[in-house]
Amino acid sequence: MTLRQFLIFTAITLPSCILLVLLLDQPLALFVNQYLSGGVPFFAAYTALVDAGYSKTIGLQILHLPALWVLLIAGFVVFRWVLRQRWGTVFLIVLLTHLASQASASLLKGTVHRLRPEVLLAAGYQGLGFGAATGHNDSFPSGHVAGYFSLFMPLAVAFPRWQVPLLVLPTLILLGRLVLGEHYLSDVWFSLWLVAGFTYLFGLLGRRRATNTAALMIPERAKPV
Repeated sequence: MTLRQFLIFTAITLPSCILLVLLLDQPLALFVNQYLSGGVPFFAAYTALVDAGYSKTIGLQILHLPALWVLLIAGFVVFRWVLRQRWGTVFLIVLLTHLASQASASLLKGTVHRLRPEVLLAAGYQGLGFGAATGHNDSFPSGHVAGYFSLFMPLAVAFPRWQVPLLVLPTLILLGRLVLGEHYLSDVWFSLWLVAGFTYLFGLLGRRRATNTAALMIPERAKPV
């Protein structure tokens, strides 16, 4: 992902999310609930299955750390430093993007306190649903989208030929958050923007290493005698 690509995505995302929050989020949630509720059983089962698998990789401890973290660190060490593969840096980028995306999403949830669509669908509420003190007030942004896309977006950027299969799992999670009434469109879209930002930021690590390696391979110019 280049800086230009991220800036273009930002220029589209931020005004779009504002527009969705002010005008379109709630009507879209009502539309999805009315016409796409037939997908609830599938997405509920799919999300539960993926969550269970993820919980096992986090719950299993290796050296007092989540197994997922250890595997990513090990992948970085083995492929980047032992086997000298430049693309091995992607394992570190995935780990950093994942941790930063999850932390940012959690922080925003605890600050914004936006009511979930399920509250709108069940009883309705006045206003935009921000700053709510009641339950189900952790809609913005989507933690699921931030968590799963942060595991796969850096890989999709590093291996563009495999973008489609790599993004199937998180994309289905995203669609499920909408169909299940867990999030508004702006919630999941903003999470995508968070992940894209951290993917670009930490992706600079790989580019810097590649640039430094290339520089070392260029012989010095012969000095005049």
